Amino acid sequence: MSGALAERVFADKLDKVGFADVQVVERRPFGLGDAARYPLFTPDLIELMRRLIPPARHDEVAVSITLTATRPHAA
Repeated sequence: MSGALAERVFADKLDKVGFADVQVVERRPFGLGDAARYPLFTPDLIELMRRLIPPARHDEVAVSITLTATRPHAA
C-alpha cells in the first residue's frame, strides 16, 4: 500500500478499517533522486522541483515509512 499521507493520518485510516498494532518499522528519507525513478515524476516535474525546493532539502523532500499491522479475525 502506498500514498502521500501524513504518518498519523495513515495509521488512523488503518485503524478505521480494522487493523491493530500498527508499528512503524522503518523511516527512510525520500529525495529527488528517489522520485526520479517513478514515472509519476516526469523529468520536467523533477526539474521544477529542483528549482523550487531549496538545494539543502533535495535529499529529503519526504519520508518513506514501512510499517506492520495485524488484522484480527472477525468473531
